[in-house]
Amino acid sequence: MSRSGSDNRQRETTLSARFNNQEAEAIREMADRAGTSVASVIRGAVLKTQLRGTRRPTVNHELAARILGELGRIAEAMRAAVASGKADPKDPHFAAAFRDLAEMRTVCFLAMGRAP
Repeated sequence: MSRSGSDNRQRETTLSARFNNQEAEAIREMADRAGTSVASVIRGAVLKTQLRGTRRPTVNHELAARILGELGRIAEAMRAAVASGKADPKDPHFAAAFRDLAEMRTVCFLAMGRAP
């Protein structure tokens, strides 16, 4: 039987350090940008090793995913308006809005490092 991650950890010793508010915020921001934990950032800096692969999405990935979800909701509302006859898909402004949504969707996927 495979052990869970917490039961399988090889790092058993905890060390602590004190930071002022500015230092702590800088370290948290570094971890967010790298998409890794604060402990990993500190460990990498002290031991002069590269950070491990990301274990959680970076802030930019999270924001892009949220925007992508909102774009989907907007597109769905626009499609519903067309289906109910409340909007004309041949209206140049409406067609331009659909093109803009498609372009923004592509940009979000590229920001997350994925193909549209």
